Amino acid sequence: MGGAVKYLAVGFLAVALAAMAFWEAGVAAEGRLPVFDTHVHYSQEAWQPFSPGAILDKLTAAGVARALVSSTPDDGTLKLYRADRERIVPILRPYRDRADMDRWFRDRGVIDYVAGRLGRGVYRGIGEFHLLYESEARTPEIRRLIRMAVARDIVLHVHSGARPVRALFAIEPKLKVLWAHAGMAAPPGMIRRLLESYPLLWTEVSFRADDIAPDGRLDPAWRKLFLDHPDRFMVGTDTYVNARWDIYRGLVEEHRRWLAQLPRKVAKAIAHGNAVKLFGAGRGTGLGD
Repeated sequence: MGGAVKYLAVGFLAVALAAMAFWEAGVAAEGRLPVFDTHVHYSQEAWQPFSPGAILDKLTAAGVARALVSSTPDDGTLKLYRADRERIVPILRPYRDRADMDRWFRDRGVIDYVAGRLGRGVYRGIGEFHLLYESEARTPEIRRLIRMAVARDIVLHVHSGARPVRALFAIEPKLKVLWAHAGMAAPPGMIRRLLESYPLLWTEVSFRADDIAPDGRLDPAWRKLFLDHPDRFMVGTDTYVNARWDIYRGLVEEHRRWLAQLPRKVAKAIAHGNAVKLFGAGRGTGLGD
């Protein structure tokens, strides 16, 4: 009996190894899944340790074909954009400095600054910015920001809970919103309700890999959400501190691991396809092929 079990176990192992080899061959044939990173910052503290060239090398090493970039101050975004106008998609962060973060949504000077910078004509969105409370989304300054975004047909990249997002759409249903971190702590059910309520809402899942795939295995509720709404999700890394540039490739690979557990068509849409539809492919990036 023991010998039979032994041979059976060996047989199972051989089948498993053959299946793994087949899977690895398939991955090699398809190549590494390209990523459009929709949450990148190149803020002032990163400028000295990481030159624009060094940042672009990090994107290349991680297989990131395109990146949505904002910075505090905005000069960092423009440094990267000048270094590679096809790979970098600039969006305008309202924060002129860190002090703006606590008051920007009720500061006329900040909104005047945003209006002036938008005149450059290079920005594909405004954000990433923070709204902690529903009331912060209803100020006269935010209403003006919404009007500017709709007039230019650009996206607001919003770091908030569900209620500020609902407040923004209550002001202007035609607004396009990219919801940062899928609400940071919002469960799949809440994310589903918002996506089904607002057709011009997309969400990126930076900082959510541990929720999406605890212990490396794709959570069933998240999986169903991705399969039901494959055209509404994007990935991001959120390089808000230099330490995240140090581990940048690993942050991208975190996403690739759970994406590999989805059907290839869905994985490609989330990894880059949805972002390409919203922000374009860029020439020479390979995303438009």
